[in-house]
Amino acid sequence: MIRDLELNPLIPYVRSDLPGRFNELDVLRRHWGRFAAVSQGAVVPPYEVLIHPSSGCNLRCAWCIGDHVPLELWDEDREQLVMLDAAKGASDRLPDHLTDPANMLKLIGDIVDYRVKAPYRQKGEDRSGVFKVEAVSFSGLIGEPLVARKALIPAFGLLAERGIRYGIFTNAVLMDEACIEALLPAGYVHISIDAGTPETYAQLKYGGRPAGKAMFERALANLARLVQRRTETGSDVEINTSFVMYPENFHEVHSAAALIRAAGADSLRLKQDNSGQRPLGPDQARHAAQLIGRIRAELETDSFRLFEIHRVGQTGEMARSCSTCSITDLMAAVGSDGCLYPCNYHPRPGGFSYGSALEQPFAAVWEGELRRQLRGRLPVICPKVCDPFKNRSNRLLAEAKSVVAADGIDRLEEHVTDLVDGGAYTVEG
Repeated sequence: MIRDLELNPLIPYVRSDLPGRFNELDVLRRHWGRFAAVSQGAVVPPYEVLIHPSSGCNLRCAWCIGDHVPLELWDEDREQLVMLDAAKGASDRLPDHLTDPANMLKLIGDIVDYRVKAPYRQKGEDRSGVFKVEAVSFSGLIGEPLVARKALIPAFGLLAERGIRYGIFTNAVLMDEACIEALLPAGYVHISIDAGTPETYAQLKYGGRPAGKAMFERALANLARLVQRRTETGSDVEINTSFVMYPENFHEVHSAAALIRAAGADSLRLKQDNSGQRPLGPDQARHAAQLIGRIRAELETDSFRLFEIHRVGQTGEMARSCSTCSITDLMAAVGSDGCLYPCNYHPRPGGFSYGSALEQPFAAVWEGELRRQLRGRLPVICPKVCDPFKNRSNRLLAEAKSVVAADGIDRLEEHVTDLVDGGAYTVEG
């Protein structure tokens, strides 16, 4: 075993301050067999499928990532060949086929039934295992998943029945009692709050319209109600929240954290504008750092934690720096049209799709020739911006593949084991 962690080449690519499933190293720890099987050339089910149930939304967040990830392709003479827009204001958007309960259940049924037996190497031995999808996440690029709540509630029930971990990223404004009950068996619910006052919420998340103030109060009330039902039922669902720090709202991060903690949430995740278009200025970053320090000193406890997904003032880590995408072999994405895409930032009209999982079985699309062909064109055909977790994971996986090429997969596993055993990050769940 490698005793000197300073000699471990993976160290620079692991965020020690992010625990459990938030951490990129968890991909290799939790899903080692799957990574090893893929490294040997196998095509196995992804460990997680991210689904966009709808391309419609009830809010208009200023930083909506779908408004900032156009796909631009250029020829050798720097002539633009194509520009595919995913913005809310675009002339076209993906159809909402997954708002139909029958279509959603067809997709979920295919996902939970998908299994592949494949060889892999672990602990110096050649092994064989059956791989299946372990988790399903519902979110959106421009859409709010609860727009499709009539389709989601039976989907949640099927996932719970089959023992598949599921979760949702939502603004919680549309979360009614039926949704809350259906989410109690979930692994997590992630609620975007993004403001400490109704006025700022309305300004940044509803175009300044007065109705946005009531939506802020509704989101917090629904958060509190979900927490209440968790307590009453003994549910284990994790209830997380997030705050995107923008020049117009960063000064409210402490007051937002106080409201979120009072409502009973488990955590607050801080981000900056992932597109890089509206970063905090130097003075704003210093002020934000002071407020974050106050949250840690005054509000953070064992039951309420703060995570900096984007570390304030460090915008360099947000840029995509990998020439290959490896996480795409381990995580799948489905747009509201029911088609599979390379990742959750890809779904858009005219985008690069692997094919429809409504017209074919999910497994057939995932294992299909079109996916194999497009897989080799990533990230050239990708938007300029990456999902934060996937961005960090790709950096780590690129280094992991370099280790495998130089020293073999057994050596890589030793590096991973030493990092985990050495406390490189907090292992959870």
